Amino acid sequence: MAKHLTVLALLLTLTCAAASSPEPRLYTAQYDVYEDGSIKAGMTSTLKKTDNNQYRLTDITEGTAGLASLLNFQRTETTDFIVQPDYIEATRHSMRQKVAFKNKYFEFHHRPGEPVYQGLDDKKPFQVNSEQPLLSTQLISWQLTRDVCHQPEKTLQWSVLKSNQAKQYSFDIIAVDNHKTLVHRRYQNRPDKSTAIWINTQDCIIEEIIYKKDDKVVRTVLENITYQTP
Repeated sequence: MAKHLTVLALLLTLTCAAASSPEPRLYTAQYDVYEDGSIKAGMTSTLKKTDNNQYRLTDITEGTAGLASLLNFQRTETTDFIVQPDYIEATRHSMRQKVAFKNKYFEFHHRPGEPVYQGLDDKKPFQVNSEQPLLSTQLISWQLTRDVCHQPEKTLQWSVLKSNQAKQYSFDIIAVDNHKTLVHRRYQNRPDKSTAIWINTQDCIIEEIIYKKDDKVVRTVLENITYQTP
């Protein structure tokens, strides 16, 4: 279970997007993580404003039952980002994960408008140059929800700084039913994996993510969300 929680967190950390307002809505949300029908972990996601057009997203995931609890699974991610009129620019990101006696740490920082991204992958420093702004993995579903709600297209794609490399994440809009949109992440040459994301486009939130790999199914489900004033 702990391994699948790690994979899910790396793929799509749940976040919520802005509603009809051009400025993102601030919130605190709780999610339950299920494996094969049983709750195994919980996640709290918080978006707050730090300055003009600047925000901080924090996600904390903890094992609450089963192996995830026994191994003391904990994962904390934080991304500082700027909301531009046409894109989002991540300025700083950090991830710290603990499973039993194993620890992982990753961070990067980036000065707006410059192509250089510097960081640490565990204890190894790295530098990546990109003329196109790179998202953190944590910001992917925030950006996904934002675009599906306000700029819907059949195919969506972004460049992401994962580990110490720039990688492409691609998504396809599969179906639209009233105020709900189903999105699939596209995996290259990986028929054993799938990720389905249900987005409520009326409230602009992700309601559920279903991640499958081989015979394992992990569901992450929105339980509660509280919006805050700026």
